Amino acid sequence: MACELARHGVHFRIIDKKPERTLASNATWIQTRTLELFDQVGIIDSFIKAGHCCDAINLYADGKPLSKLSLKHIDSIYPFILMLPQSEIEKLLENYLHKLNYKVERSVELTDVKHDNETVTSTLKYPNGRTDIVNSRWLVACDGANSTVRQQCGFNFPGEDLKEQLIVADATINFSYMAKDEIHFFFDPGTVLAAFPLGKNRYRVAANLHLDHPRQHFYENEVIELVQERAYGKYYVTDVAWVSSFWIHGKIADHMQKGSIFLAGDAGHIHSPAGGQGMNTGIQDAYNLAWKLALVIKEKAKPSLLESYQIERYPIVKEVVAQNEHFTKLALFDNNFLSILQKFSQQLTHENGENLEKKFGNQLTQLDIHYKNSPIINYDHMPNLNLPGMRAPDVSIGEKTLYNFFNNIKHNILLFTGPNPTQEILDKIISIQKSLNKQFPDLIQSYVVHKDKLNTSTIVDTNFVIHEAYQIKTPAIFIIRPDTYIAYYSEDLSLESIEKFFLNYLC
Repeated sequence: MACELARHGVHFRIIDKKPERTLASNATWIQTRTLELFDQVGIIDSFIKAGHCCDAINLYADGKPLSKLSLKHIDSIYPFILMLPQSEIEKLLENYLHKLNYKVERSVELTDVKHDNETVTSTLKYPNGRTDIVNSRWLVACDGANSTVRQQCGFNFPGEDLKEQLIVADATINFSYMAKDEIHFFFDPGTVLAAFPLGKNRYRVAANLHLDHPRQHFYENEVIELVQERAYGKYYVTDVAWVSSFWIHGKIADHMQKGSIFLAGDAGHIHSPAGGQGMNTGIQDAYNLAWKLALVIKEKAKPSLLESYQIERYPIVKEVVAQNEHFTKLALFDNNFLSILQKFSQQLTHENGENLEKKFGNQLTQLDIHYKNSPIINYDHMPNLNLPGMRAPDVSIGEKTLYNFFNNIKHNILLFTGPNPTQEILDKIISIQKSLNKQFPDLIQSYVVHKDKLNTSTIVDTNFVIHEAYQIKTPAIFIIRPDTYIAYYSEDLSLESIEKFFLNYLC
């Protein structure tokens, strides 16, 4: 959230009561959609260099291979999950924040917060015991599952806790023939073991404990024995750097905004870590909110734009929490789970298995997020294509990708000419482009998408790969939001329609 506000040129303060950033591995999955966002921001290379790519998920039952869910067919130039400990993720983001001339104020605790529709009054406590009162227009609570902001501002946080205790550990596995660029899940009746490669023989391992009574402490030899037993000898742990136990909580705040207060990440929703969705969902929250806050703060958009945060993100979060909770309960408590898993595996090996693989891969990696019924998305023109509200497809174009043209903080407008436009159509599209650039100079970046270079800002689509990705057969206009979701699509080359769309929420 801080990095995005800084990138959008918005002044803020970011405080953390902890004296240092997370040292444990904690969240380790960086999903494909998050990688695309890091690419747009311009920090992807440092993450790819530090992380370990996993392009498949293997499922086992009773020690025997069931199926492999490949990620190579998903709709992205990053067809993998990047494994990287949270400690490293925070380090890289903090380095980027420093480059933007901001820093985290550590050992500074928010102890009290009061708010109305215009002002937030926060009481901050410093390490020397001094307190300070800070008045701000907005406050974004990224303070985790035990959020002080959520509690003090009266957000309800309903949900349930699962009774099953689980264990997570960072381990070294020097000897194994298992693929080191793939994730492995081992299922037996009532038990599960997951092994996530982190590179250089380092692994994150997780398992439920199936205990009658909870325990506080666990030892290295217990982790070694558990992994050896549940992986049926396929893994042997030689060292355990860190081990911790936890319980699964499935909760979601009833609202993600109250007046000037916003909840993001674990402050607004927590759930099973089964699909590696938690941290990534929080990052999606921040990415959705930051550009909207920036426009409102700069007085370039109406305050009502911020209402779309709750409308767009809440259904997505609700679905993520429900899906993870459903799968976790199946795996841990349903006697028919292995049968369900075998049926799913058979479907993957069917002749249409690749389509199913792609569907589940897009869902897991958060590529299929679709904002429905949003007040700031136009669904009128071509509802049958279901494109408005979806993530804008990325496409490789020689040594670049389409997303490289979106590396800005603006709305990006794609004016497709279609395969064989007349000169009249080309002239009209270029005229619309000039008018939009003149009317919204600070808010948009426009491109004509044509097979040849034109005497205007053009994305050359020689082989029509962009046209194909966007299902274009005739001239059309797309508006891509700053968070790369499709906000507008029409085959009606109408300047007035575009102006009307923007004036819906711009000042």
